[in-house]
Amino acid sequence: MVSARLVDCPDIPEETEMQPNPDMMFAAGEEPIGVRVLSYQSSSALKQIFNALDEGELDIIRRSSFGKLIEIADKPVFSGRFARYMLSRQLKTKKKHEAWFRFAGKPVRFSLLEFAIVTGLPCGQFPPKSKMMLKETITEQPYWPSLFGKVDTVTVSSVIKMLYRKTVKDTEIRIKYACLALLESVLLPTSLKMKISRDHVEAIKDLDAFFAYPWGRVAFDMLMGSIKERDEIALSQNTIAIKGFVLALQLVMVEAVPALTDVVQDTCSSSESDSEDVDGHGRDIFCKKQTLNPAHARNLLVNSVLVEDPVGRINAGNLVYSDEEHDARVESMLVRISRSHRFNNSDFPSGLKKSDVDRMREVVKSTTKPKRAKKFQSNVQDSETSYIVQVVLEKIKAEVASMERNIKVATSGVEAIEQKVGVYVETLLEKFKEEMLTFVTEKVCTLWKEHVGSLSGAGTIPTSPRKKYQFLRVIQVRLLMSMP
Repeated sequence: MVSARLVDCPDIPEETEMQPNPDMMFAAGEEPIGVRVLSYQSSSALKQIFNALDEGELDIIRRSSFGKLIEIADKPVFSGRFARYMLSRQLKTKKKHEAWFRFAGKPVRFSLLEFAIVTGLPCGQFPPKSKMMLKETITEQPYWPSLFGKVDTVTVSSVIKMLYRKTVKDTEIRIKYACLALLESVLLPTSLKMKISRDHVEAIKDLDAFFAYPWGRVAFDMLMGSIKERDEIALSQNTIAIKGFVLALQLVMVEAVPALTDVVQDTCSSSESDSEDVDGHGRDIFCKKQTLNPAHARNLLVNSVLVEDPVGRINAGNLVYSDEEHDARVESMLVRISRSHRFNNSDFPSGLKKSDVDRMREVVKSTTKPKRAKKFQSNVQDSETSYIVQVVLEKIKAEVASMERNIKVATSGVEAIEQKVGVYVETLLEKFKEEMLTFVTEKVCTLWKEHVGSLSGAGTIPTSPRKKYQFLRVIQVRLLMSMP
């Protein structure tokens, strides 16, 4: 049975105005199998960061807008298998800023409201002038040197190491380090080796303003964009890499299907991504890792739309998008949810079969020009390729470093040999020059004496220009004839 908990429900007075439910992306039983969903978000990052802080520092974060992340660190870790299960069970809608999924035959919404409920992050509207008013701050007096000195690039892993080693003792600076690491590696990850953004450093200068900024909306937009950009063909690829806080989708499903928390696995998903080890282990304040198994999908109670928190912490009116598309099918489905309709797979128009996807792929290949096809492939597989490249690079990092050292040694050896050869050749040329000068000098002297002795026996030297010329020509000829 599906829960009818709903914040806002469209008013459709007549049943005849009701539209059919949205189509399924893939027909039931025809969902892609063997697809690996990869996340740039490290499943261990939350625990690593929080374990590096002391109780007082944790209390500061716990009382901030990032406080619920401490609770999330103790929930089941990201499951690539579960994410694949959900992504392949999407419903096709016109909505730009929300996604719908099927679970146990029931629809489940994933919107900014659900994201705000499970993360506790501020998700309201951006400040009036811009999303981040940082340019003025950067031009006036950059805050980066105050946190990281003259270092140009700082990785998240290095920040976590500094927290463990207590390189900095100041509590506020340590809180800022932790928040920057959370922002880059948990909420807004786009690669395996995330670096600290200079813009985010400037934003954290005022810690209170930083916590008030709608980072939840930023993280949700990144995640939703990564989900929406993939069609049936893209979702049928061997691997799918999702940017952003993809764990939030799993958190929403746990809230929507409470029974999922009753049965979990104590092993980590094979497709989760872990960050590199850091020095020191700190205090492990969390229990053993747990992850979800899609086999839990059965005839369960499913809350299709999460209820807003009763204390009124979230203002749903601020969680709207001015450019959101209207979808009559979604509105009708919301009405059915409010009327406690018993959903099952037969309520949704059939989606594509594997053969349909194969035909679509062939059509794209045949109708797209080579250059356009390359661009299409790049758009679809951009993040997947980037993920695989980074994994391979990490695996061969040591070998590459060793190879670089050997190349440097060989290069220096070649340079030394070239220098020695140059000196040796130069020495030979100098020696050859000296020998030639000596030879020519001696030969000229000998020829001179022989020629002078042959002139009228008196050793007289010709004085007229003509005789001098003849004399020199004779010496030149005899000199050439005597050359080796």
